[in-house]
Amino acid sequence: MSTAKDFFKKKRTWSRIKDTVIGSYLPPYLKKVAQLNRHIVLVDAFAGSGKYEEDGSPGSPLLICQIAERHVPNMYTAILVNEDKEHHQKLEMLLKGFIEKRAAVPLLGTAQELLEELQELISNQTLFIYLDPFGLKGCDFNLLTPYLKRGRAYSTEIVINLSMPTLHRLATPDAVKEGKETSTTRRLNEVLTKALGGEYWKEIMWNVSLSPEEKEQRVVKEYEKLLQKFLPFCGSCPVRERERKRVKYYIIFCSRHHDALLLMNDIMCKAYFKKMHEAEYKGTLFEQLDWHTFRERGNIEEVVKGEIKNAPGIRRANLWLRVVSNYFMRWPKGEFIDALNEMLDKEITSPTPRKFHNRLNDDCELFLLGNDPVASTTRRQNITISWGKYKLLDDEELNLVNKVNDGSIIKRFDKTPLPVRATSVICPHFLELKWAYGCPFDCAWCYLKGTFRFRPEGTKPVVKDYEKIELHTRRFLKEATTSEILNTGEIADSLMGEGLDEPFSKFIIPIFEQQNRHKVLFVTKSDNIKHLLDINPHNQAIISFSLNADEVAREWEKGAPSVDRRIKAGRKLSQAGYEVRVRIDPLVPVPDWKKHYVKLVEQIFASFIPSRITLGSLRGLQSTINGSTDKSWLEYLKEGSNWGKKVDFKTRYEMYATILSQLKKNYDYEEVALCKETLAMWGRLGMDYRKIKCNCVW
Repeated sequence: MSTAKDFFKKKRTWSRIKDTVIGSYLPPYLKKVAQLNRHIVLVDAFAGSGKYEEDGSPGSPLLICQIAERHVPNMYTAILVNEDKEHHQKLEMLLKGFIEKRAAVPLLGTAQELLEELQELISNQTLFIYLDPFGLKGCDFNLLTPYLKRGRAYSTEIVINLSMPTLHRLATPDAVKEGKETSTTRRLNEVLTKALGGEYWKEIMWNVSLSPEEKEQRVVKEYEKLLQKFLPFCGSCPVRERERKRVKYYIIFCSRHHDALLLMNDIMCKAYFKKMHEAEYKGTLFEQLDWHTFRERGNIEEVVKGEIKNAPGIRRANLWLRVVSNYFMRWPKGEFIDALNEMLDKEITSPTPRKFHNRLNDDCELFLLGNDPVASTTRRQNITISWGKYKLLDDEELNLVNKVNDGSIIKRFDKTPLPVRATSVICPHFLELKWAYGCPFDCAWCYLKGTFRFRPEGTKPVVKDYEKIELHTRRFLKEATTSEILNTGEIADSLMGEGLDEPFSKFIIPIFEQQNRHKVLFVTKSDNIKHLLDINPHNQAIISFSLNADEVAREWEKGAPSVDRRIKAGRKLSQAGYEVRVRIDPLVPVPDWKKHYVKLVEQIFASFIPSRITLGSLRGLQSTINGSTDKSWLEYLKEGSNWGKKVDFKTRYEMYATILSQLKKNYDYEEVALCKETLAMWGRLGMDYRKIKCNCVW
């Protein structure tokens, strides 16, 4: 049986693959993040002695320091941790020069201690974390969560090596199959649950109809989905000794930037298939052949045609991102380019300017041969995008889309200025996708009553032209490089178009599924989810249910489905794999409000766990108040703000604090933010608005 000490004696095939991936990724990664002009923190939480004993080849800590010194000198700190004292001492000796320059900091301790303590020290630095444990100890998902949750203003990337033999050992499938569960097997299972961030592994690992390799692949895929809730670009590479041997590890990475996905695709392809070729043909006549030679390439041409059919006019760069996202590590970019050039003017065409007479570039728009793209291309070229410099709540300034064309379809909601005083209302500047306006549910306090008070039909639903929506949306998806969420529920209920001949969900979600950068947000009080359940894939869609206490909903949300029906709809969508958020808004201090809202939270968590909860209290702009017919709710509004009248501060605080405490105490749940709330309230609750993760943002 191998031990942690054996880990660093000899560099085996799987170790070479892991080190090749890290060694190939760090140079371009460091060059790119250096442009952010922020100090770079590189963490190796299972560092080892720095060299393999038998052949003296460098291990990950030495590779990290050497590469960083070569590409970003004076811009980095490498934090290198060992639990083993002997390894720690050897590493100190090996890295003496780096230590003297204060570029390397070897520490004696555990990965858990490091991850727990480092989160208090990291602020705006660029962060790269590498976790390569012997087993799964020290990789609990809750230790990673603070780093995964860093705001999008900060660059964060994590690479984790998950041991597959350890996965099987901790799952104890034989004991479960034979009904021999004990305190020991339960303890091992709990270790696995903590490492993987949930119990989803049980349904997979205890399934006797699946092969060991199928189990591994499915668990890794579910683990990636967890990571993608925070850092959307994620992929994995199997690591084994030979092609027909069992997988030893999966190298899993996650990043906020799509460039990482594309870069890792090519790096992992080369590292894996080249090492497999070397291991397979070493000592034979074929040893010197290029690794591409005998590799089963698969039919990339059919994949390309399918993607172009689904998204006519897709740019080559976006097509490649789509292919990599759906078929990660299947093809390197060179094979993709070769396939496109071979297909050009035979199966596909491009009316846009080409780099050479028979070659494409990343900006070329692609169509299947035989389609007439001229008209649609002309239409797209007439759609303009307005940009603006926006200062975010965390003080970062970004160049973001202000509106598409006249802003009638896509426009940034920027009515709330940055907070400067205690009474300032905080709301991030998000994008609206204004596909329709109005709402069928007629809630007493609906601000649309004020917004549409001059329309003869009032809040009666009106849906805009689908062709115009599609043209504006596709233009945005093509041009906007910073990941955004487009909110379809600011001036309409997002599911009020589900009864149309072409339901809105079936129209808009497939458009977003043609890319991986942006997401579409549905905000609703409806429970009409029939069409949503039919849509696959739906990775780029988020569904947010607006909920309230039963007593409040029955009094002032009379036209909407019951709260119980909305929660059941949320459960079904969550089970179908959608990201489901919840808005508890507006909180109303009715008699016995504490009992009612505690019950609401219990109802939600008995059905599903929302990815995020946003809390808001009753408020009313003067235009809303003037447009309301039922004004009975006005008795609860006691003070003013720069976003209308509000419930008094003390009562609002008590309501928020009650729910926050319940969520933390009973469910260990902290994915909570406030909506249209003052700077003073955020501070009173001990919440940092600069790290806001509310309903309408990423």
